[in-house]
Amino acid sequence: MPRTASALATASTAVFLFLILIAGLPNLSSSARAAATTTLDVHMFGESPTFDAGRPVVVAGVWHQIALNLSSTLSTPINLRAILPGSGSPSPANTYEWVRYQSNDSWADVRYGTFLRVDLSSDDGIHVVFGIGIDGEAGPGTWTFSASSGNSTLVTQSVEVQAPRVSYGISAADFQFRVDPFTPADLSSQIGSQHLRLIDQGNVPLRLTVSFDVLRSQLSLENSGVVTHPNSESMYYLHLASSPMPPQIVRVNGLANVSVLYVIPSSGSTLLVPTFQQPFGVTVQVGRSGYALKVVGGVVFQTLDTVHVDYGARTIWQVYVTGSQDVSFDVSASGVRLLGVSTDGHSISPPVTLALSPNSEYPLTIQIEADQAGPSTVTFTLHLLATGEVRTFTTAILVNGGPAGASSGAVLYLWIGGSVGASLVFGFVAYSQWEHRRGRMSPGALSSPRGIKAKRGYNARRRAQLQRRNSRTSGDRGETAKPRTKSGDLNGPRTSRMR
Repeated sequence: MPRTASALATASTAVFLFLILIAGLPNLSSSARAAATTTLDVHMFGESPTFDAGRPVVVAGVWHQIALNLSSTLSTPINLRAILPGSGSPSPANTYEWVRYQSNDSWADVRYGTFLRVDLSSDDGIHVVFGIGIDGEAGPGTWTFSASSGNSTLVTQSVEVQAPRVSYGISAADFQFRVDPFTPADLSSQIGSQHLRLIDQGNVPLRLTVSFDVLRSQLSLENSGVVTHPNSESMYYLHLASSPMPPQIVRVNGLANVSVLYVIPSSGSTLLVPTFQQPFGVTVQVGRSGYALKVVGGVVFQTLDTVHVDYGARTIWQVYVTGSQDVSFDVSASGVRLLGVSTDGHSISPPVTLALSPNSEYPLTIQIEADQAGPSTVTFTLHLLATGEVRTFTTAILVNGGPAGASSGAVLYLWIGGSVGASLVFGFVAYSQWEHRRGRMSPGALSSPRGIKAKRGYNARRRAQLQRRNSRTSGDRGETAKPRTKSGDLNGPRTSRMR
């Protein structure tokens, strides 16, 4: 019996230990499953993941997000470590460690306290995201990132750490805005396809910034929130929001620069400071649509560059003067007839003094008649009474039609007729010359196989002259000379005959 009691006690102890073991198995199996199925994802904040030879890439000096994807929730703290193997004693150049404490919902950079952002971190139990970064001067190369919880290693991943590279190009247009006088403006350069272009050739995201020497509160970037991602380009547009302005031309000097996004505020951030700036120009023309602005001594004169009118017709247009000093105004015409100048329906006789104001336009109506064909001009003269400056401005008058147009057609026909007549005369003269040469041919030449006497060269003519000279000499010596006859006279020497 004693043995039986002892055996029962031993069996009871064994069953108790077995139950304890069975109760602990679920926890062990859960931790093992979490370690076996955890994955690690890496990407720069706001960017898509990038890889180098199959390894995820971390760029030093900017914020990243490291996501742990668990198969089950964990109650023990989660440690994330980043180490550059074989790099010596721990420092920001080679070693980092971050911890997630689930018990009090907190995060920590346990080594430096600088390279973690809680606002970029999150935990829903299955997906644990660390918003972390490493110093811009950290050593580049293949690092080892590992996550663990308690005594279990959840995942280990090789990560390629790259040094930051800020490389970009900027191109800028010369921006042109036109605003109606004394009218508020709300304009975009996108309408005229005028833009700034930023090309990111580095490995960090960029954003364009601009500054201006004047109109600082009226000019801005329309799409300032646009991010230019690595190995891409973006276009930025200007926006003009201005209050009413008098006629004028405002020239603005602009400066385009870039800023690197998501920079970690550490000693290595000096490597991510852009150094290149791109100047560009902005012109704001406050004037009427279609009018040219002429500015002299604080006085603005607006007129049309060109006026079209039919021959024999009349036309009118208005010019406008604005300024802070009075002027003497005169107008003259060349090639057209100036019919008159008026303001507010009242005729005036230039030259006339105009009392100007910088806050209003002085309108003048010009009327002309195109009594002549061809290009003409109307010239305006402004004499600034306060400063003594004198300036002239011209409007071109293009006359359509008129006698000049009709005469040009007649000239064309006369030219064609003259050409035909000249051709006929030339042909007649050539034919007459041919007939004359043909009539002077000898009968022997006419009876030749081709009917044409061969031309005699210089040497042949020279020999014939010598022969004639020798023949005359022989006659002087008493020799009988042959009578000279014409080649065309077949009846011998000519004699005198009486009838």
